[in-house]
Amino acid sequence: MGGSVASVAGRRVRASVGRWTPAALLPCPRRTLVLTAIGWLGLGGVGSVLAQEASGRLPPAPGATVRELSLTEALLLARSNNPLYLQAADAATSAAWSVREAYGQLLPSVTASGTLAYSGHGQQLIGNFTGDDLGAGSTDYLISNYSLGVSQSYGPSTYYGLSRSRAERSAAGAWLSAEGYELESRVTVRYLAALRAEEARIVAERQLAQAEENLELAEARFGAGAVPGTDLRQAEVERGRAAVALVRAGNAARAEEARLLGEIGVIAAGPLELVTRFEVFRPSLGLDGLLGPAAERHPRLTALRESERARDAALDEARGSYLPTLTVSARWSGFTREIRNTDYLIASARSSADSRARSCEFNNRIAAGLSSELPGYPQECGRFAVTPGKEARILDENRVFPFGFERQPVSLAATVSLPVFQGLARQRRIEEARAAARTSTHVRRAEELRVRTEVTAAHGNLLAAYEVVQIETGNVELATRQLDLAQERYGLGAALFLELLEAQSSAALAELDLLNAVYDFHGAWVELRRAAGIDLAPPGAEG
Repeated sequence: MGGSVASVAGRRVRASVGRWTPAALLPCPRRTLVLTAIGWLGLGGVGSVLAQEASGRLPPAPGATVRELSLTEALLLARSNNPLYLQAADAATSAAWSVREAYGQLLPSVTASGTLAYSGHGQQLIGNFTGDDLGAGSTDYLISNYSLGVSQSYGPSTYYGLSRSRAERSAAGAWLSAEGYELESRVTVRYLAALRAEEARIVAERQLAQAEENLELAEARFGAGAVPGTDLRQAEVERGRAAVALVRAGNAARAEEARLLGEIGVIAAGPLELVTRFEVFRPSLGLDGLLGPAAERHPRLTALRESERARDAALDEARGSYLPTLTVSARWSGFTREIRNTDYLIASARSSADSRARSCEFNNRIAAGLSSELPGYPQECGRFAVTPGKEARILDENRVFPFGFERQPVSLAATVSLPVFQGLARQRRIEEARAAARTSTHVRRAEELRVRTEVTAAHGNLLAAYEVVQIETGNVELATRQLDLAQERYGLGAALFLELLEAQSSAALAELDLLNAVYDFHGAWVELRRAAGIDLAPPGAEG
């Protein structure tokens, strides 16, 4: 911004009716291309600005320092840095993952678990009996087991939950678009405000130069004895007032620049130059051509409609709680148990073998006392003896920890559950969902009425602003001619200094009024675009 001051040429505005632009106040020989605002009209309007800004520069990276900033670059930077927009983007990302989760519910759940355990030496209680009571003895063990379960539930939440998640994802995407649209409007307003303040500063600087020129003229006239000293003192006062106005205008320009940078999240590396310029055009789009498309395509209305669908889907999901749920499951498992005390293991095997041998000998004696021969008897009782080979086999079979699992039987189950009564909790959820759906409908209808009202008002404001620009343009031309005439008359001694000051004040006021009228027009156009929420035709193509 500050770099533009040195390039100011001339001290007045001379503009033709209907073609006056703020750029006329600020000729800039460093830039031969004057950028217009025929493409700053919405989400699609960014592409129009890109097509027209032939600077050939890439937008700065987020958080970068800048010296020159176009509207397109400001919009792109804002999308990368603005916290409100990034919050909406995060919400859209979360909604997308909710849909993925809902699709994942169509697949079975798989659970795997494993256990490694050690049981120390000592007496163990099994139910109401000890290990000695059951002949289990007491020793230490190494135990491991695994379990693999697969289950799947099919119920109302499986289907309705997916429908609700998809509707919420669409709503989150629509709200992201609406927030991006609002962000572009806010950044454009800030950009226009910064341009307006800078050009007001240029006008104040030009008025200071005019006051200094009048002071030089008064000094020359006073030195020649043609005017009294009061003219000289008055000229000095007017120069001081112009200097104060310049200080205030410069401070206002810096404040608006800071607000713009705060909106888009960048840092200015020294004085900032805003390179995009805007033209005044004759509005030709009628009100009827705005109301219909605005009601259909306004981003906020679209987001509210998607939210309404999401609430309807949530109501369907709540109603589905009365339907049954089918759950199918399967389970595979296995275990190991390794006795650490091998002496205990061999002793237990020998004790069992001796017991079986005694039982065998007892059976043989009974069979021998029978009057008739008993098939299979006498038996060979020596086969129960624990030989070294059997001992080795027993020890080898004991070495199973941790992965020598013994599989357990597979378990399969299918369950159908039908909720019967839950203390009116389901009905409460349904009524809450129904109320939320009705509220969403009311909010959408209220927004439709608001959009229609704001489009009507903004359209009228734009037409009025255009008429004001035409009137103020003529006022500037008249005030400029009046100032020229007053200077000539004062230089010839045919007019009082007071007449010159009045002409200068009138010209300055007319110039500021025209500046305000032009930016009021641009502000009205931004407001109309914001209210309509549609990509309006480029101004250059109208009228």
